[in-house]
Amino acid sequence: MTNRGVTWGTRARRALLTPMDPATADQTGQNINYLCTEVVWAAMLSTAAAFNATYALRLGASNKMITWLSSLPALIAMLVLIPAARFLESRSNRISWMWASLFTARLGYGLLAFLPWLISSHRAEAVIWLLIAIQIPANFFAAGFNPLLADVIPERDRIWVFARRNILASAVVVVLTFLAGQWLELSGRFRWFTFPVNFQLLYMLGFVGSIVSSSILLKIKVPPSEVPTSAPSGESSKPRAAGIRNMFRVNRDFAVIIFNTLIFNAGAWLVGPLYIIFFIRELGASDAWVGLNTTVANAAVIVGHMLWRRWIRALGNRRALTIAAPLGACYAFLVSLFPNLTAILAWGACVNLIDPGINLSHFNILLKLAPDDHRTSYLAMFSTVMNVGAFILPMLGLALANILGIRTVLLIGGGIRLVGAILFYVHPARVQETEIR
Repeated sequence: MTNRGVTWGTRARRALLTPMDPATADQTGQNINYLCTEVVWAAMLSTAAAFNATYALRLGASNKMITWLSSLPALIAMLVLIPAARFLESRSNRISWMWASLFTARLGYGLLAFLPWLISSHRAEAVIWLLIAIQIPANFFAAGFNPLLADVIPERDRIWVFARRNILASAVVVVLTFLAGQWLELSGRFRWFTFPVNFQLLYMLGFVGSIVSSSILLKIKVPPSEVPTSAPSGESSKPRAAGIRNMFRVNRDFAVIIFNTLIFNAGAWLVGPLYIIFFIRELGASDAWVGLNTTVANAAVIVGHMLWRRWIRALGNRRALTIAAPLGACYAFLVSLFPNLTAILAWGACVNLIDPGINLSHFNILLKLAPDDHRTSYLAMFSTVMNVGAFILPMLGLALANILGIRTVLLIGGGIRLVGAILFYVHPARVQETEIR
């Protein structure tokens, strides 16, 4: 019988297979405990963020402005990630810089809650630009957080820790997004709190959760940061483009995973902003439906993580990725061919059962391909290349939708994503499999 009183940290300590100093094992368990606890509170902010585009549309944002929410944050990431990664790698106290940037980004959501009370006109534009502006500190934090996870979680325990974090976050989002959608719908209908006050209260709740999450993250003990004495292989002080080419030449498999992922994600970026526009403006989705759609998706993510954690252990990362990726490419096809709000709930559930298999296996491969001593720079390079596509393709998708219609562009995006999925199989990155839990 399972002891329900066993904490995440205790279970983490029992799961550690690699022999290590008892003090190190205990600290690792505590760190995992903190990571699995803070994400519960962070999910409150994720719940509010799930309604960002809906909020902007209700305030009168145009389709082009909704596209900016996808494209411009990607442009910011392109400009910020690599300099931020190099800055953090040059600091032995990088963790304090990371937490400060995270707090600044989350403070923006606190301001978002009060924004309609501070200005009386151009509210939609103000919300859009504030959401874009907070991406600057958010990307500074992101440049260091994934490498930090690799530093504090032993390799063979990463899959189950990442899975548990995602399961916990999704479990909270499942409940809160459903309740939030009902709250937004009923409060407006019965005039308990009319728009935009009902949305403001939702953002206030998310901001409170983010502050608790940040306070828990501060408790994580990170190993002392070693400041590299040289630049990543092939980079030195050359211009960024030349540095990227040299990095790819030195680490062929890292270049392969970037290329395959770029094609795979291109289809999703092309159609990403079109979904909410299609759901609300063409299919007439309500706030309650938007919340229910997020709830169903996250419920499927929970089940997906439970299943894929075991399947990846049996299949290995590479094989799991090649199985999951083609299945995950189907969502755009299904939405285009069966444009019914009830059916779309089912399509979202199906694809979100598959996505954890893609995300867990892909992320583990990526961490293994990045050299330990320059992991921050390598992951920042990966994200920067991805954000080139994430910046350009949403605007291209909207332009094509204005000419061809949203449903046709969804088919095009699905086709591109399917090509990327096939590339993971026919042109894979070589990575050594490690026993995982």
